[in-house]
Amino acid sequence: MVEDFMEISKEDIENVENALKVNSDYKLANSHFNIKSFEKAKDIVLIQYVANVENELVFKTKEENGKYYISNTFDLFMDNIVNGNVSRDVFQSVSSYFYEVIGNPKKDFSDEKEELISFLVLTEEYERNLLETDLDPCKIRDDYSQDREMIDKDESLNRVQKSLALKELVHMSICQVVNDIDLFFTRPSNLTPEENAEKNRQEQKALENELQLS
Repeated sequence: MVEDFMEISKEDIENVENALKVNSDYKLANSHFNIKSFEKAKDIVLIQYVANVENELVFKTKEENGKYYISNTFDLFMDNIVNGNVSRDVFQSVSSYFYEVIGNPKKDFSDEKEELISFLVLTEEYERNLLETDLDPCKIRDDYSQDREMIDKDESLNRVQKSLALKELVHMSICQVVNDIDLFFTRPSNLTPEENAEKNRQEQKALENELQLS
C-alpha cells in the first residue's frame, strides 16, 4: 500500500514539537517529533486522548531534497495539537447528555438541553436551531430505538457484535453533533473488554482486506 505524504515546514515541525510538550490531548509514544526523525524517516507514534479513550496514531515521515514530509492524515490533527481546542470538553458534555437521555426515558431534559446548547454556542461555532433538533430527547430516543431494533433483527451478528454496533451508532450520533472530524476516528469510551477485542478483530480484518486489494 502506497503512503500518501504532505509537505510540512521546518517551522511547523518545531511548533508541533513544542506543542506536544504541553498539550494534554496528545502525547508521543516512544518516538520524537523533530527534524532528526524526518531525516531518518522514523515513524512517529502519538497517543490521542479523547473522552478517556487512548487512540494510537502512526505517521510516516521522510526528507527529500531538503524538504520534509509526513503522512497526509497528520493534517487532520496538526491544528488541534498546535492550537489546542475544547473538543474533549464538548464531546464529554454531549456524550453524557446522550446517555442520560437514553438511560432515563421518562425524565424531562428541557433544562439540561438548554444548558448544553448554551455551552456549545459559547464554546464553538454551532447553530442553535440545528442543536435544538439534534439534542431533542425524543429524537435521540427514537433514533436509539430504531437502531436497536435494526441490530436485534440482524441474525448474522452475535451478542458482542450487536452491543458493539449499537454503541458505535450512538458514538457516531454524538460525533455528528460535536462535528469534529478527529472524533470519527475514535472508539466509544464505554466498550467492554469483549467489545474492544471484537473491534480489534474487525479492524485487523479490514486492514488485511485493504492490503490484499492494494
